[in-house]
Amino acid sequence: MQRKKKFQKVWAAVLSAAMIAGTLTGCAKESGTEPGETGSAAASAAAEAGEELTTIKILGVDNKATDDSGNAVYLSDWVNGDSKMWQKLTDDLAERGLRLELDLIPEDQYETVVQTQIAAGLTCDIVNINGSTSNKRTVDYKTLMNLVKQGKLVALNDIWDNYSDGTAKEFFTTGFGSEVEKLNVMEDGNIYWLSACTIGDYNGDVWGGFTGSMIRKDWLDKLGLEKPETTDELFEVLSAFQTQDANENGEPDEIVTVDYNTFGNGIAQFFGLGTQACFVDYNTGKATSPWYQDGVKDYIAFMKKLCDAGLLETSGQGNEKKAENKVSMISSWWISTWDEPGVIVKEGQAAPYFVGTLCRGVEGIDPLVTRQNGIQKGTYEYAVTSNADKAAIGKLLDYLASEEYSVLSEFGIEGYTYEVTEDGKKKKLPANDISEVQIMSKLPALWVNNSILPRVEVTDRAQELITCEEAGLTMGYPDTGFKEKAEVIKDIYENEEKYSYAIMDTEANLAAATEEETERMTEIKADFDTYYQELLTKLILGQASMDDWDSYISDMKELGLDELISITQERYDRAQQ
Repeated sequence: MQRKKKFQKVWAAVLSAAMIAGTLTGCAKESGTEPGETGSAAASAAAEAGEELTTIKILGVDNKATDDSGNAVYLSDWVNGDSKMWQKLTDDLAERGLRLELDLIPEDQYETVVQTQIAAGLTCDIVNINGSTSNKRTVDYKTLMNLVKQGKLVALNDIWDNYSDGTAKEFFTTGFGSEVEKLNVMEDGNIYWLSACTIGDYNGDVWGGFTGSMIRKDWLDKLGLEKPETTDELFEVLSAFQTQDANENGEPDEIVTVDYNTFGNGIAQFFGLGTQACFVDYNTGKATSPWYQDGVKDYIAFMKKLCDAGLLETSGQGNEKKAENKVSMISSWWISTWDEPGVIVKEGQAAPYFVGTLCRGVEGIDPLVTRQNGIQKGTYEYAVTSNADKAAIGKLLDYLASEEYSVLSEFGIEGYTYEVTEDGKKKKLPANDISEVQIMSKLPALWVNNSILPRVEVTDRAQELITCEEAGLTMGYPDTGFKEKAEVIKDIYENEEKYSYAIMDTEANLAAATEEETERMTEIKADFDTYYQELLTKLILGQASMDDWDSYISDMKELGLDELISITQERYDRAQQ
C-alpha cells in the first residue's frame, strides 16, 4: 500500500494533473447558460496582433457555492460577470493562445443533457463524465467503453506524450499524478479520462487524512472519565454518559450514532475489520472480506450489546439527536471541526468537543486507523473527445500542470484572496464584502471539482492541524482550542509505525475494471449488497441468530462474495504493475 513518499516537485505535479483534467471539454448548448466568451486584456491584445485564439469547448456542470449572505453563486455568474478570478484564468489561457467556450448545465439537469448529447453525437472537446455529487458516474461505464470503441474519446496519454511541452507527461508518468492515473489505464493500455488528485503534505512527507470513531471529550472531562482504550472500557464510558446524565436533560438518551449496516463506521475497525464488504488489506495487499476476518463475530456481539443497552441510535434520526446534544460518539474525519457547531448545549455547559479515539476490541487484534491515501484519486473525471484539437489540449494540460494554475485554483489572486506569510506560506484572506472573496476564503475556484476543469489539490497537513486546533478557540475552548483533536492526528503522522491501518476507499486503490469485470460486479452486487447489509442489521438488532452463521456465509458465497474478492484482487494487482 502507499506508505510515506517524499513530497518533491509538488507544484509541477499538481498543476500537471489539473491540466489534464481541464483537457476534457464540454459540448452543445441545448440547455443551461450561453457559452462563456469572456473578454480579457490578453485576448484583446492577441486580437489586435492578429493572433487567433484556439477555442476549447467544454460541457460541464454550472458549479455553485454559497456566499456569506446566503446567496447561491454559480460559475456562470463568474463567467458572465465581473469576476477577477475568471478574468485571471481567461488571461492566462489567452497568453497560451487558448480560449474556453462553455456549456454550463445545472447539476440536476446534467445527466439528462449529457446522455442526450451522447445519443446525438458529442460536439464538445471536453466533457465532465460525472456531473453528480454522488460517487456514481453520470455517463455509465458501458457507454464510455462504447465511445472508446467508436473512437469518440481520445487517449490522453497520446496527448501528453506528443502535444505538450513535457510538463504534463512528467506529472502523469513519473510524478504524483502517476499514482492516480495508473488506476485509469484501460485494457488497451490507454487512459481515456482523468481524475481529480489530492496530495497531502506533512512536513515533506505525503500523508492522507483519517476517519473513524470520535467520542465526546467534553463529556469525558465533565464526568472525570479517561478516554477508553478497550471496547469493554468504551461500553462502561458510554453507559456512564447515560447513567450520569452527561447532557443534563434528565433522560438516559446519550447514544452512539454510526452506520451499522456497513463496516466503515469506525467501531468495526476496533476489531480489525476492513471498511467495506470486500476490501484490500493495507499491509498484505490481499483482498478479503470482514465476513472472513477473526474479529467479525466479536464486533457484531459488541454492537448488539450497545443496541440491547439502549446505547445505539436505531431510529434513523442520528442527525436530529446530534443537534439535540444526545450523541456520545460519531464516525467522522478526525480533523473535522464542522460537527461541533451543530450541537446545541444548555447554557453554562461546556461546548461540544469530538476527538478521535481507538479502542482494542479483541486481544491480539490491533484496532485500525482508517487512512486515506497520501495521493488520493478524486471522484470527478473528465474525458477529451475526438473533436478536440490535440495541440490545444496539450497546451491546456501544461497550464493545468503549472504552479500558476494551482495557486489560482486553490488560493486565488495575491492581495485579493490570499497573502504570503513571513514563512512563505500562502494563507487565504478573511472574507470581506466581495462575494467571490467570501467563496474563495473557504473553497477552491468554482471551475474545479464537479465543474469544467480537474482539481489538483495540495493540502498542507501541518497547517491543517494548526487550523483545527485554532478552531476550538472560537468554539468554547479559548485556553487550548481543539488541541487534543489535533494531537491525536499529529501522533500518527510522526509515529506511523505505532499504528495499524485500514484503507478508507478500496476502489481508489484499484485499476479500472474491464468491461467483463464491470458487468459481473454489477450482477453480483445487485443482490449481495442488499443481503449483507440486511443481515448485518438484523444480527445487531437481534432479529437474526448467530447460530445460523455457517448458513449466512454459505448464502453470501452463493451470491458471489468469493468472486467479488477475486475480481478485487486482480484489479489491485494490475494497479501495482
